[in-house]
Amino acid sequence: MPLRYLFVDMNSFFASVEQQLDPALRGKPVAVIPTQADTTFCIAASYEAKAFGVKTGTPVWEAKQLCPRIILREARHREYVTFHNRVVDAIGSVIPVKSIASIDEMSCRLVESERKRDRVVEIGRAIKDAIYRRAGDQMRCSIGAGPNEILAKMGSDFKKPDGLTVFADDDLPHRLHVLPIEAFPGVGPRMKRRLNLHGVFTTEQFCAAPVSVLAAVWGSKLLGEKWYRTVRGEDVPERPTRRQTVGHSHVLPPGLRTDEGAYGVMVRLTHKAVARLRKVGYWTGGVSVGVSYLGEPGTVAAPSGWGKAGWGARCRFPHREDTPGVLRAVSDMWATRPPGGVPFKVGMVLTDLRPAANATPSLFEIDRKEAELSHAMDDVNAEFGGSVVHFGGMWGLKDAAPTRVAFTQIPDFDRRVV
Repeated sequence: MPLRYLFVDMNSFFASVEQQLDPALRGKPVAVIPTQADTTFCIAASYEAKAFGVKTGTPVWEAKQLCPRIILREARHREYVTFHNRVVDAIGSVIPVKSIASIDEMSCRLVESERKRDRVVEIGRAIKDAIYRRAGDQMRCSIGAGPNEILAKMGSDFKKPDGLTVFADDDLPHRLHVLPIEAFPGVGPRMKRRLNLHGVFTTEQFCAAPVSVLAAVWGSKLLGEKWYRTVRGEDVPERPTRRQTVGHSHVLPPGLRTDEGAYGVMVRLTHKAVARLRKVGYWTGGVSVGVSYLGEPGTVAAPSGWGKAGWGARCRFPHREDTPGVLRAVSDMWATRPPGGVPFKVGMVLTDLRPAANATPSLFEIDRKEAELSHAMDDVNAEFGGSVVHFGGMWGLKDAAPTRVAFTQIPDFDRRVV
């Protein structure tokens, strides 16, 4: 199979941006955190911090124990988007970017004249050089190339940091055998257990498994055949997918760990989620909300009798796209929350999504007016800033849950007029 894809994975992206912006951080263990609190967690770690066992998801209190000299920096998401754009421009100066998988991952399609191993290596080195020149010398990346996008991505994970790995015909499948089975995208703890139940424990066994075994593991003949063909280097087209949910969650800073603060942040998250829903062209038929509570230092727990997950509620309603209607549903559910406990984290999820093209507008004029108002607010906020127009429940809290970079959803900060 010819080499068709090149995949770029930025190394410790958020932490590398911090080290690029502040030379005093270079060569030192750095962790990026959402807010300055021991009860939160690390969302990124530099390779110097990773050497001590600190990684994404490590609680801050534990990171301090693992690495007493760790430097904690609160996330600056606008800067990360700026550097993301610089990286995309740098790659594009060498080869067109086919797709952006996340804030720190990009995929490129190789044309016929670029598919020889030597030429791919040359392109990879040119990309690294362009990133150094346009984004900075702390911005390292690992690059993989392969006959399909999944194998190219696995190649980018093969050597970190600053790796360049090519999986050509004469490398497959034996060169994959040294990787853990979790190296395959989508194989997490649950899928690993299912593979184990079917006698697949190693990557070598995974590559040799027949379609019938893979179909049994994934519960689908189509998916089983897809994986069988993928590990053999075929370029299997992705099936179109439909969005299932839109949601946001936020760890509350200490000053907002009150009923009023938690509700204000919940309203802010609802504004963001429903605006995003309209942006991606969907309507929602339900919403779920939840709160986690603070227990002993370094732990999160619910008050006695509330269960381990804290409090949560959900409701359904006729499909809609307007912010006021969803806010009313959230407010009604919030009013049923039992008193007590110190809120630590709030979250909400819009469910039962339907493409806007398939949605039926309400027969009631008030519903149509609220939808028109919501779209008008989107236009104003897009022109002048993220929350310049908002409803009263957010008063004084419009910056309480600032826009953050979800790895697969990159906000467009450049739309704001300054």
